Amino acid sequence: MEAASEQTGMVSLGDRRELLRPVAVARLLERRAAGELSTAHVRLVARSLDVSVRTVWRWLARAQETGSAVPVRRARFEVT
Repeated sequence: MEAASEQTGMVSLGDRRELLRPVAVARLLERRAAGELSTAHVRLVARSLDVSVRTVWRWLARAQETGSAVPVRRARFEVT
């Protein structure tokens, strides 16, 4: 399936989300800093990236804590 999407130039939802998340979170943080952030903005991002509103609020909280809108990679269990 990946090969087919690569051949047609289509981007999967997961790839799209990974690319757009940092941009969306950065813009939401800008709105928050300007005192303009509303739940409607968060809902729009959540709907656009096909995640829950709560997930976007978590992304914002983590970005505020770390100072970066880029998601932090989690450690994964690996069988060797």
